[in-house]
Amino acid sequence: MKFGWMTLSLSPTPAEDLASVHQQLDQGVFAEAMGFDYLWLTEHNFTGECAYADPIPFAGALAARTSRVRIGFAVIEMALHHPVRLAIQLAVLDNLSRGRLEVGIGRGSTYNEYEYMAFGLRSDDSRERMDEAIEVLTRAWTEEPFVHDGKFFSVRLPSIRPRPVQRPHPPIWRSVIAPRVTRRVWTRRRSRDDVARGERADPRASRALPRGPRGRRTRHGHAAPSARRGVGVALPLRRR
Repeated sequence: MKFGWMTLSLSPTPAEDLASVHQQLDQGVFAEAMGFDYLWLTEHNFTGECAYADPIPFAGALAARTSRVRIGFAVIEMALHHPVRLAIQLAVLDNLSRGRLEVGIGRGSTYNEYEYMAFGLRSDDSRERMDEAIEVLTRAWTEEPFVHDGKFFSVRLPSIRPRPVQRPHPPIWRSVIAPRVTRRVWTRRRSRDDVARGERADPRASRALPRGPRGRRTRHGHAAPSARRGVGVALPLRRR
């Protein structure tokens, strides 16, 4: 059995932000020393609900101060990030951590509309935006050159550099909060040709994110985790 530590530290006032950020960093380093296997970082903006707000630079600081523990996100608010920029940032993190990155993604806040508004967005299309962003993210890591023309993103690039250390890319976990989403993901999982052909499962597919206030978390990878583990279902990654 493996254990993870999830950061969700409230900084009550702006005056306490500096101390809170460094306290979380020290606790992450201490968690590795105590034998934890995972560090899960959250993302919440503007409220102090998550002291460091943006988990990506914070993950870089943890990668520099740790050597063994896997560093993941629970979760990145996907609708708030451009997927190509995110692909580059996460590839750099995978290099800095020497292949210790786990990528948890969700559409964004389900209760703070101003998180979207601050980025010039609204939540009504956040799920659709996330679905397209996931496709751009994974294809940008695996295709050279990469061309995508979609509803939200139009992308043309030669290749992402640096490439992720983990191949074809770091493990991706997807947050599932609504039963209808779980059913849709399960239907897609069963319909994929690569699953029907019985391709060899990713040996890391049984890793599970801890449950949290956002609901269940599932893996967006090569194979689904076992249902016995109680972590929901997974959307497999199509091979291209």
